[in-house]
Amino acid sequence: MLILLLMASWLVHQIAFKISYPPKLVRGVTMYFDPEPKTRREDLFNMENELKELSDGLKRGKLVVVTGLRRYGKTSLILTYLNEEKLDNIFLDCRLLPSGMVSMDSFLDLLEAELNRKSWAKRILSRVEGISISEIGIKLKKRDINSLVDVLHALEGKILVIDEAQELRRSKHRFDSIIAYAYDHLNLKIVLSGSQVGLLYRFLRVDDPEAPLYGRPFKEVRMRKLNDEEAMEFLRKGFEQAGINVEGPVLEEARRRFDGVIGWLTYFGFSMISRREPIDRIARRASKLAISELEHALRIYGPAESRYKEVLRIIATLEHARWAQIKRGVEARIGRIPNNTLSSILRNLVDSGFLEKVKEGYKIADPVLRSGILSYW
Repeated sequence: MLILLLMASWLVHQIAFKISYPPKLVRGVTMYFDPEPKTRREDLFNMENELKELSDGLKRGKLVVVTGLRRYGKTSLILTYLNEEKLDNIFLDCRLLPSGMVSMDSFLDLLEAELNRKSWAKRILSRVEGISISEIGIKLKKRDINSLVDVLHALEGKILVIDEAQELRRSKHRFDSIIAYAYDHLNLKIVLSGSQVGLLYRFLRVDDPEAPLYGRPFKEVRMRKLNDEEAMEFLRKGFEQAGINVEGPVLEEARRRFDGVIGWLTYFGFSMISRREPIDRIARRASKLAISELEHALRIYGPAESRYKEVLRIIATLEHARWAQIKRGVEARIGRIPNNTLSSILRNLVDSGFLEKVKEGYKIADPVLRSGILSYW
């Protein structure tokens, strides 16, 4: 009897999902739903134009800036280009930097770790003064800007990628000046990426005549979310690759909830394949993840964090909100807020990629994040 009940429960579960399960993801086989960053062209979905723009930008110039909100595929695009072209590179993920102020020492730790992953690094650094090379690995003896510049000189002919480069704004060191120096004096191609697009351009200050990078030509590659038709095609092909049949209504519901953000669609597809979860549970986990990332980002504002949260709550509740509506809502909940303070909060949230300015005012840029705000705040 127990076995029959378990079998019946499993059957109901399968019907609720409206899918049939079988093979798992296989490495080396084209899989859109592989959660790891992609490194092969065939694993990228509909990014041929962006790949060409990145390639042209690096062949014709020295600096490319890849922008797009979180989970738009920036890292996969860059890694795929580097792998397909077999280009020696140093890839620095600035999300790995500690919170708070970014010291030169912490940045050099990040650089050292990446250098030690490259088989060719010991050879090109062997003649650089101030660098210790042993069986243990590469170690920068001096922890200052001069050591960084010496390493950049040794990297001539390579590609330097700084992922989530806006994090470097949290430093007293002028990393934009270092990038400008490399641009002007070294045979070094540079790729900068950022999901907090406004903050990235605040860091680069390319339109500021007083800034180090002012006037330097660069190519911007803008990532985008998928339109409705593309999102449905991505989901259909992803499940086909995994050998799983999923009915149209399930795909349509996923498209609606995850709104063409390829990272969330991948998260959904992988969860369906690996965990056999219903869409509601996947959406809840995704929302909790998005909220966790938001809360981490808001800590930088200290005591003002509560105001940021109230602004986000009001906009999430109204779906779209104009400046006056937001001000009334905030003041009704936590008291008076000066106009310039509210404007600063809105600007920071837009620049951080959490809000989007639209015709109707402001809205939460990520539907998964909006769901999380409404559910967990």
